[in-house]
Amino acid sequence: MSVPTVAERAIRRRIARHGPITFAEYMERALYGTGGYYSRNAVGTDYYTSPQVHPAFGALLAVQLFHFWELLNRPDPFFVIEPGAGDGLLGRDISKAAHHLPAGFSDSLRYIAGDRRPGGWDARSPALAAVVSDALRLPFRNVTGCIISNELLDALPVHRVRMEHGSLRELYVGIQSDVADGYEGQFEEITGDPSTTKLERRLSDINITLTEGQTAEICLALDEWAVSVASVLDAGFVTTIDYGRAALGLYDPVQRPHGTLVTYSSHRQTDTPLVDPGRQDVTAQVDFTSVQRAGEQAGLTTLGNMPQGRFLSRLGLQTIRRNGPPPEAGGGGWITIPINPESTLPDALTEPFGPAQDETRDWLTGLTHLVRPGGLGDFRVLVQAKGLPADRAASAIAWLDGGDATGEHAPRELAAMIPAESLALGPERFRLAGPALL
Repeated sequence: MSVPTVAERAIRRRIARHGPITFAEYMERALYGTGGYYSRNAVGTDYYTSPQVHPAFGALLAVQLFHFWELLNRPDPFFVIEPGAGDGLLGRDISKAAHHLPAGFSDSLRYIAGDRRPGGWDARSPALAAVVSDALRLPFRNVTGCIISNELLDALPVHRVRMEHGSLRELYVGIQSDVADGYEGQFEEITGDPSTTKLERRLSDINITLTEGQTAEICLALDEWAVSVASVLDAGFVTTIDYGRAALGLYDPVQRPHGTLVTYSSHRQTDTPLVDPGRQDVTAQVDFTSVQRAGEQAGLTTLGNMPQGRFLSRLGLQTIRRNGPPPEAGGGGWITIPINPESTLPDALTEPFGPAQDETRDWLTGLTHLVRPGGLGDFRVLVQAKGLPADRAASAIAWLDGGDATGEHAPRELAAMIPAESLALGPERFRLAGPALL
């Protein structure tokens, strides 16, 4: 039996004093409480994100941000705020690419990387600032610019519910009463009445009725998130990138009868949420119907919702590919991860990690993974706006297909301005095996 983490001991004390807690509270404490998963220095070693796969992800987002800047009449400063930014890798990639874009964009850009974790920052760009902030209580107001999040909402705490005998029940976390060999009982799932009427109301609002025996997750924090980001902006855009789907697919009783909650440890999907809290990531797919709806209720206008693969391709990913990989960088220290044919991670990783043998292939393969169906390419990109005339806001998406003339440059023209030398893979990237063809 492993030694309990600080987070686990705190959760046990909470249950011992006050009884079973909602899974949302358990997840909050396991991820963000004292000793929680996101307070660890090793965060990011149990999964990989798009910025870790290839710097082209940030470069293409810089292309989109350039057009946002144009639509806002080129404000100076132009703020980009990223809650849940981790060590600021995405911000560094965006700032680096921005230096190659025209019209003084880089001089106007002020990138703010925010995260709850107080350490681990590496802000090498003068345009990149780091602040400690809670994503649900952003400490900014009267901003003109963009709020961007990448794989943030999937880590917001969720309530777990189940339909039993025609009634909605909530799944709580308790402790088994029996004690064996001097050890405290294990965490256990306990069914009870819903802790709040907001759970049933959420399902009703999105026209979802669970079937008998179906288990699902509900993230009530999405409403708070929408209010937080909308209150920051005077005028600008909100770009939300995450894995998930519309409510009808998310709550499909045939495809997802047990919900979407998963846990990760050491690049393995463990699916043991009540084991080792604080040592593993806990995440659930995002209900984009509720994200969009919450944003609209908070004053945001929905402009588009599309797969990441389509979004990056329309921004000029093929142009970056045609420009070719950068000169061989050499070096080492990165991690090479073999990917199964189904685009899933292996059950175990091969040791020792070592440098890849083919830098060019790794560079091309990373581009492929950003847009690959069944993986990162199926992540959703939701774009919303506030404080712009409707026709001008809509052009943020129409521009991607060449159906708008408000910008002086097409997406592919801007992508072509970013030299291959600035898109080199470094030791902070994961090297993913697989096909290099797009």
